[in-house]
Amino acid sequence: MDIQEYISSGVLESYLMGELSEDEMLEVDKLALKHSQIQIEIEKLRASIHSYAEASGNVPDRKIVTAIFDQAPQLNSETRLVAKSQVPLWAVAASVLLLVSIGFNIYFASELNQSQNELDKLIAEKSAIAQEVEATSQKLEYAELRIAHFLNKDNIHVRMEGLTLSPDSYANVFWNKKSNAVFISVDNLPEPPRGHQYQLWAIKEGQPPIDAGIFDHSNVVQKLKVIRGDVLAFAVTLEREGGTPNASVEKTYVKGILKKS
Repeated sequence: MDIQEYISSGVLESYLMGELSEDEMLEVDKLALKHSQIQIEIEKLRASIHSYAEASGNVPDRKIVTAIFDQAPQLNSETRLVAKSQVPLWAVAASVLLLVSIGFNIYFASELNQSQNELDKLIAEKSAIAQEVEATSQKLEYAELRIAHFLNKDNIHVRMEGLTLSPDSYANVFWNKKSNAVFISVDNLPEPPRGHQYQLWAIKEGQPPIDAGIFDHSNVVQKLKVIRGDVLAFAVTLEREGGTPNASVEKTYVKGILKKS
């Protein structure tokens, strides 16, 4: 290794200014221990930098620097020892600036994290409000549709009241006289057990109940089957999922009789 060429390369100046990587700094330390010429050159450069700092007025008063470290309990004992040792004060000042910079970085990182948490909270609140608006919109649409069926002069309205199985239940049937289409509004029926569905039946005199269709347990007006002829009443039973051709009369939940015109 050519020691003079190494010294003339400028690496020692970069070493003293802290511009090298950690591995490069360690390499210089090893070479300085191995070659006295390099160590002597480092000392000369350090003295020159210190002399220049003093001549230019950029070196802080040692008492001020010491006071700063004494007022900073977060600095470790090694940093305090460096501040009060013979290390050049420009290096101490640089250390102070570095620590202040780290402090600001930690502070702003904390602020950023808090801001992100607040943003996430606002997004969650906005999503909840959107869901509430959607639910309210669906309820309004359902109410408007029910009102339309109630006001339709071609519809025969039948209110089905709860029987022994569910006395508080009720539902509404709309039977259109022109199209013979049947619509049901599920207003208050208990959630059917798993694997079961409600089924609507049209009741005529002297006949077994006629299948008018199965329907979902949801707050919407659902169109079922077409029923023709003289109907005396409508009823809802609980059946196995998919419905059945024969009504389980013992599982009738609600029933309503047509008013005589």
